[in-house]
Amino acid sequence: MRDSGDGNELWRFATAAGGAVCAAGILLAGLPLGGGLLGFAIFSGVVAFAAREPAPRPLGLANRLTLVRLGALAVLAGGGLAATLTSDAGLALAGWMPCLVYAAAALGDYADGAIARRTRTTSAFGARLDAEADALGLAAASGIAVFASGTLPAWYLLAGFGRYLFGAALFAEKRWGRRLVELPSSPFRRRLAGFQMGLVAVCLAPFIEPEWAPPSTLALGLPFLIGFARDYLIRTGRLDPESAGSRRLTGLFGRLRRPMSRIAAAAAVALGILRLAGLPVGSWGLAAFFFGWLVRPGRRPVGRGRPVVASSESQSG
Repeated sequence: MRDSGDGNELWRFATAAGGAVCAAGILLAGLPLGGGLLGFAIFSGVVAFAAREPAPRPLGLANRLTLVRLGALAVLAGGGLAATLTSDAGLALAGWMPCLVYAAAALGDYADGAIARRTRTTSAFGARLDAEADALGLAAASGIAVFASGTLPAWYLLAGFGRYLFGAALFAEKRWGRRLVELPSSPFRRRLAGFQMGLVAVCLAPFIEPEWAPPSTLALGLPFLIGFARDYLIRTGRLDPESAGSRRLTGLFGRLRRPMSRIAAAAAVALGILRLAGLPVGSWGLAAFFFGWLVRPGRRPVGRGRPVVASSESQSG
């Protein structure tokens, strides 16, 4: 049974942190009262959902940091939702505020993981809370970039809300009686999620023109959606990652990563030169650069040591 003291400590800090962040959004960032209240309601709901896993005692610095960044992301979500409901896209969403809030929260994703590993305070609760914060942030930021600033194409909402769509599909499969299986660990899955966060953060910057983003969303967003589709097939037992065909495809991708990265880098340089020469090549050079960076071989990234991170249910962060 869960220790009631754990829950009390969690909710004391969550209420204080969430209330302070939402109040700061109202008083300092110009968020309307309704947006602040929506943000606090979203924050409380996400914490309650994550608290299905017992909170550790003491709560720990890493989890406290995650709660603070979750509060900031909830403010972003509340502002975006308020803007949508009131048909006013200018509600505290103009200028650098959304970009800076989301970028800071995204960087905090790496900070809380590093703290948890260094202090040896990883936990299932921390995994769930971190994954929910990442999912909320990507959904809120991509929604603002689509509806408020117009820098992301509408189809990218499939990637921004991918984790929620993925979870809803798995929930339906489970209700229909299908047995779900565990996903194998994949370092590339984490990298895909990180690139989505970086792409959306950049697209929230005020200087980004709407025509800049579509090539990069194709280069990064499509692999992200393909990854969700593959993980859905694995989770529902429709695809066996240990089958001979799957292993051959995985091995082929591993062998092709280095040459694909080099070809994309060369294409990025060539397209950049053509753009400087005044030719209408759009932003495909930037897209080629991002894709080359995405598929490059590298060291296995270290997560927070939590089982949830290995699943596509946490692919958004």
